[in-house]
Amino acid sequence: MKQVVLCFFMLLASAGILRADPVTFEATVNSNNISLDEVIQLTLTFTGVNDNLDPVSLPVIDGFSAKYLGPSTSVSFVNVNGNSESHSERSFIYNLFPNKVGKFQVPPISATINGQTYSTKPIDIEVFQSSAQAQSQTSSQVTGQDQAPGNESIKDKVQLIATVDNTNVYQNEQIPLSIKLLINGVPIREIQYPQFDKQGFLVDDYDKPLQGTQVLNGVSYDTAEFKTRVYPSRLGDLTLGPAQIQFNVLYKTSQASPFNQANNPFGGDIFSNFFDSYAVRPMTVTSQPIELHVAALPSDGRPADFSGAVGNSFDFQASVSPLKVKAGDPITLKMDVTGNGNYKNLQMPVFQASGFKTYSPQIKAKGDEKTLEEVIIPTSTDIKEVPALHFSYFDTSTSTYKTITQGPFSIQVSAPNPDQEFKAVGFSNLNTAPLITPTNQFSWRKIFKKIQEYLTVLLKSIWFWTGFGFLLLAAVSFFIWRRFQEKLENDPAFARRFKAVKEARQALAPAEKYISKGKTKELYALLSKTLCDYLANKWHYYSAALSVEEIITRLKKANLDTTHINQIKALLEQCDLVCFAGANRDAAQMRADLSLTQELINYLQQHLK
Repeated sequence: MKQVVLCFFMLLASAGILRADPVTFEATVNSNNISLDEVIQLTLTFTGVNDNLDPVSLPVIDGFSAKYLGPSTSVSFVNVNGNSESHSERSFIYNLFPNKVGKFQVPPISATINGQTYSTKPIDIEVFQSSAQAQSQTSSQVTGQDQAPGNESIKDKVQLIATVDNTNVYQNEQIPLSIKLLINGVPIREIQYPQFDKQGFLVDDYDKPLQGTQVLNGVSYDTAEFKTRVYPSRLGDLTLGPAQIQFNVLYKTSQASPFNQANNPFGGDIFSNFFDSYAVRPMTVTSQPIELHVAALPSDGRPADFSGAVGNSFDFQASVSPLKVKAGDPITLKMDVTGNGNYKNLQMPVFQASGFKTYSPQIKAKGDEKTLEEVIIPTSTDIKEVPALHFSYFDTSTSTYKTITQGPFSIQVSAPNPDQEFKAVGFSNLNTAPLITPTNQFSWRKIFKKIQEYLTVLLKSIWFWTGFGFLLLAAVSFFIWRRFQEKLENDPAFARRFKAVKEARQALAPAEKYISKGKTKELYALLSKTLCDYLANKWHYYSAALSVEEIITRLKKANLDTTHINQIKALLEQCDLVCFAGANRDAAQMRADLSLTQELINYLQQHLK
């Protein structure tokens, strides 16, 4: 049957009855007046071309950034005066994102087909500050009126400011760095952590981002502040930054995307149709670089035991316990350093003293604190004290070296008991008088026999076995509990996975209060953050670095149910629309979304490993 139809059309074409359209090339836009937060759809259409065509490379369009969406092809047959004419179209569709307010023009676009060049006509577009102004301009064009647009850019609405407390610093000094993203009325989502060139610096991890508001030059901004600490490792003039932050901007479109329609009576997925009215544009905002002058630490006055610590307000504490021991018994030496400074190069004081046997210390660093714990053993009864310990550092607030001294610590060391089996190597000045043990006072055979009798009676007692079983169960339980606690302390990924669901349920506690008070934006910000934080904990990942696309990709790799994945995607996008695009939700919808969030977290807890 297919061969018959094909031959029929071939005969028509050979007889000149089937005719094709001449080649044309046209550019169209769906609107000539838009606001700064909207997106234009540019369509380049070829008519009368049956060959496969590659997408057209757009020229630079002043005032706009372009993103290619995809192709569209259609072929139809029309009966004209008894002849069948074919009508073929090949279109390429682009989104044009406005960068600033003003009057602009899409220039002529050229394409070459079969050696012949075709060009489109230029298109005038005007970008306004708001949708109301764009609609008003469209109406005024009909009535012959005109308006002068403002002079504002999308980049004026998003700024990135990097600051430090001081630009004249010392090598290895701790420098608090603040990178603040300021947003004025621009709906954005999926903000990434700041990036900058770290050459010449050691850099800490970022603290948890802080959200707030700030007025700058009379303009109110929403802010997201990222804080960390940097440590210059080179001398001279160093450039810190510029810092960059990547994020996505939501733009309103005037029609649904033609690429997400399914062949069903409703024109595709209901969630897709709703969110297709928004387009996503990736953007990068850059801060100004910071020029630092890094000086070397002075050599004058530098203590011989300088620890390498650079900072201010350091405090050093040390202790020993117990203070009364026998020769060969262990003493625990503890040191603790706190304060504001560089802990990366900080070396704890080294204990060295004659008459002591020492072991490798355990050193831990957490935040602005570093601790040391070491076992020392006195080997002689002549030892009367643990010598003083010194911690030296360079104080950046006074540009001088300082030393903190702890001790000496008085101790009492007595001789070990005569029957003490353990003796440390190197003991001296101990009582070496021979131990005289009286004989014939007892019989070993009688003692062993007595012990055997007691054991025989004990092993026949049910209370003995009950107590033994209880002690064994307690010991095993304690061992399992201790191993579990050690895993929580030493395995951050396991700890985050274990605590994920508890933290998520605690985080949702204020949700009902937000619903009762009608705080829609606060509720959906909470739902989005809770769900993202939960997934970040399960995956041991940064929550702020999880985009919706990455979440969906990871969930699909985990082979979760498609329905639940779609629900998670729709919920997160709904949260973005409420928080950044001003979408409205009533109390019933808010409560339903809260319930859905709780159900999704319970489902993920059961199925996400």
